[in-house]
Amino acid sequence: MRSLPGIALAVAILVSSFVDAQTAPSQAAQAQTARQALIEMFFGQAPDHLEKHLPDITRQTYQRLGGASGQNGLGIFSLLATRARAGKSNFETFDTGSTFATIKEVPGGSYERMDITVERDDFAGDKDEIELIPHMISNGKEETLPFILHFTFSMKVESAIWRLNDVSVALRVPLADPAFLKAMEERQFRRNEQMALWSVRAVITAEKSYQSAQGGFACTLSALGSASKTSGAKGRAYLHDSQVAGGKKNGYTFAISECDASHYRVVAEPEAPDSGQRSYCSDESGTVRSSADGKAATCLISGEVVEGRVPAAGMSRPTAPDQSNTASGTTQGAQRVSISEGVSAGLIVSKVPPVYPPLARNARIQGSVVVRAVINETGDVVSLELISGHPMLAPAALDAVKQWKYRPYMLNGKAVEVETKIRVNFMLSEH
Repeated sequence: MRSLPGIALAVAILVSSFVDAQTAPSQAAQAQTARQALIEMFFGQAPDHLEKHLPDITRQTYQRLGGASGQNGLGIFSLLATRARAGKSNFETFDTGSTFATIKEVPGGSYERMDITVERDDFAGDKDEIELIPHMISNGKEETLPFILHFTFSMKVESAIWRLNDVSVALRVPLADPAFLKAMEERQFRRNEQMALWSVRAVITAEKSYQSAQGGFACTLSALGSASKTSGAKGRAYLHDSQVAGGKKNGYTFAISECDASHYRVVAEPEAPDSGQRSYCSDESGTVRSSADGKAATCLISGEVVEGRVPAAGMSRPTAPDQSNTASGTTQGAQRVSISEGVSAGLIVSKVPPVYPPLARNARIQGSVVVRAVINETGDVVSLELISGHPMLAPAALDAVKQWKYRPYMLNGKAVEVETKIRVNFMLSEH
């Protein structure tokens, strides 16, 4: 059996995760409903807004839980409730109707709004069960999550006050629902497109590095992936993603064609021809194009430019020694050296933390995202290439790292461009 402290803390965390703020009436009316009591419990202003809606046995237990810090379980509860009220200007609750709450500007930036609806409100005498479901809204449409969450709050009248007796959480995956499956398929296709775009950018970055070291472009993906073993490049790798180097990743096929020492073309085409996914292509110019029909040939002939409009993994500029870019401070013969993760970490001046994607947090996805970065002579991140990491976490890591600032790396008294790996960790609380 789960302990009372665990139940209470879980309630606070669950509600504060899906409801980010609003002040409810501070005093329960004589005819207060269970729904109004639930709103008041977590978002009220009165000093006892939380305690008054807990059963007597729960309050008595918490009063015996004071520790050395002087903060008992109720203190933690109140702290979380205070946090939930912090964004009250973006939040609205409803005492009646099918909508329980609406949240604007959902933290994380992935959604424009969250609606929490009442699935059922089963009132019977001195008991009531209220079931709530969160809905994530983006671009005016509901986003289909990989699951449907149901929160059920069981309320009971005790001493003429509605008390919260139990909270249950159910996760449902409607595997036989055609509409749900279609929405999930479309969502995965959009994710596949983003990964394909990142992969094309990774090939572009790898080709530039290869050309700088070898004097010409690599004409196969396998050559980019195995260059460190075959080309005498002193162990330096170019294309770190073994799946892309093998020609297939996330439902896409990749290939290099029409290649010589000075030119190349790279294409990414969906394996399923009628999936509705876009194709992507590029050449030695570094400009990425796409075609809505999913065909690589169309992309190469008349594809629309997507660089700058769709987030890309690379922000690279030319790195060949015989090129110059006086605007960025890079002069002819610029030198680049490789440094370790530890050394680059010690050069950080400012570090923007990543925003945990709400969908990944709700799905309990965590782990590390590893990127290859090029940092110029002034300490700016000028190129990023995704090496590994979950697709739901990678965009947040890239968005954060590209804003980091470093001290210039000095070699023989001169600032030089460096190449390094950066690891961004996403960890969830155990509670």
